[in-house]
Amino acid sequence: MDQAGPSRRAVLAGAGVLAVAACSGGTRREAPEPDPDLPIRALAIDGVRRLVDLYDVVGRAHPSLGPELAPLAAETASHLAALQQPPAAATTSASTPTPSPTVSAPPTVAGARAALARAERHEADLRVSQLARASASLARLLAAIGASEATHAVMLSATR
Repeated sequence: MDQAGPSRRAVLAGAGVLAVAACSGGTRREAPEPDPDLPIRALAIDGVRRLVDLYDVVGRAHPSLGPELAPLAAETASHLAALQQPPAAATTSASTPTPSPTVSAPPTVAGARAALARAERHEADLRVSQLARASASLARLLAAIGASEATHAVMLSATR
């Protein structure tokens, strides 16, 4: 007996394989859960970026503050860099940064120092509020940054 096509057994086996593949979902994988720290990290990045911008503007407007502000500004920039490091188990990238509003320096040195102190204190308070929602590793980073921001506020508030 000469067969022109596949045997009935081959056709039934092929149909069975297709049916099993269709029912099992094949190789489709579920999307990984987004990192719950991403929104917290993004908010912290935005806040620290505003501080970096304020230090820059104040430093240009009041060059006499340069020696006092340079170490604080450098530390704040390092906080931004640390926050922008991708977390070890990140599955998606952080949200796009919010553009900082135009920052202006107060006209006096004392006013500029006070504005920086207020901004540092505000950001330090925000870090504390972010701790409860953050993972342990991000909470450690936020706590360290918040402590530094609080220290900067005290240093800037000291009478000169």
